[in-house]
Amino acid sequence: MQSGPVETEAKFRVPDREMLETRLAALGAKEGELEDEVNLLLDDDAGSLRLGGRALRVRTVNGHGLLTFKGPATFGGGVKARLELESGVDDPGAVLALLEALGFRPRFRYEKRRTSWRFSDPARPLVVVDETPLGLFAEIEGEETALRVLAADLGVPEGAFLRSSYWGLWQSARAADPSLPEDMVFPR
Repeated sequence: MQSGPVETEAKFRVPDREMLETRLAALGAKEGELEDEVNLLLDDDAGSLRLGGRALRVRTVNGHGLLTFKGPATFGGGVKARLELESGVDDPGAVLALLEALGFRPRFRYEKRRTSWRFSDPARPLVVVDETPLGLFAEIEGEETALRVLAADLGVPEGAFLRSSYWGLWQSARAADPSLPEDMVFPR
């Protein structure tokens, strides 16, 4: 893996949101505001980023943009780690136009309604709860040992951790139900 900031996370389905959020609150986490996200994964015509296990994403939340590059992932017992480079962008449309001029076009759009849960102790992992067109998911992001401890405290077994990205989960859902749209978007 390349050197740089590494994102370490575990993603899992949430069968009972109220139970998860009650446990988070009991452990001292504070609920943040609900954010509507629009995420665009970009790639070239050959799909070279996806084929190399990498991702280039432009995320828009309330008009603010975030440009993200993710390197190939490694897994240790269901915990995913990968290089993640991010920068805020003032004009997501201009960044998309710039990337398109370089040969990277939007290939997949996915939407989420995300709520973040944070602890006052910065060593504790961040937990995000994502409402998606595919259901409810959560991610625990932070240092691996602390992540595993928090997952256990929340009653989430390691066997529940998902290796797939939202793109991968959506492709599996579409294989089971070809009537689903190409993009993972909420019904209009």
